[in-house]
Amino acid sequence: MKKIVIGTVLSTSLLLSACSIGTSAEQQLSDSLTKVYEEEQGYRDAQAKLAELEKKEQLTFNQTMELTQQQKEEVSVKVEELKSSLSERLTLLKEENDSIEKAQESLSSLDKIVEEAKDDHIKSSVSDLQEAMDARYEAHDQVSAEYQKLTDLQSTLYEMLTNEETQQAELQEQVVKVNEQNEVVQSAINAFNNATKELNEKKESVYDSLQEEK
Repeated sequence: MKKIVIGTVLSTSLLLSACSIGTSAEQQLSDSLTKVYEEEQGYRDAQAKLAELEKKEQLTFNQTMELTQQQKEEVSVKVEELKSSLSERLTLLKEENDSIEKAQESLSSLDKIVEEAKDDHIKSSVSDLQEAMDARYEAHDQVSAEYQKLTDLQSTLYEMLTNEETQQAELQEQVVKVNEQNEVVQSAINAFNNATKELNEKKESVYDSLQEEK
């Protein structure tokens, strides 16, 4: 078989540690953001494992594509490894999504801060932070959806590798689809990372504002 390379998917994690602060609103915000950070631990763990799996899976895929049509048994073994890796990735994707969902649910604690804040500026600042956090989670939803589409295409590709009726042109066409979807995923990841950066900048801005209110 002709060697064809597909891309791997790597994502960066949230840097959302909270500060130790004094006033009531500040402390509530610190506690809330710490809770969000803790709830996202599952997401960070899954990301680390996904990165390792993707690296190994890429190597296995390359090795599979170097085999000839006559090496059917070796191809079958490699394809089973690819399918197993893909299944593990989907499990990790679910763990990641569950972690993000729990973190998003914990954002409701920010509502209390807005409700109890007597200063309109504090209300506005925390509300803006909530919007930035919601935007980030929406961006993650997009990453997850596009990644799921990518694994569907990869699954089809792996099935084609052991199908004797698969033509080389069909195989290359499927690889093109995988690579194109990988680019879509990377674009979604970039948007998510930008949303994370904006969120962290917004967080610092809110803390600065609260400090000024003392």
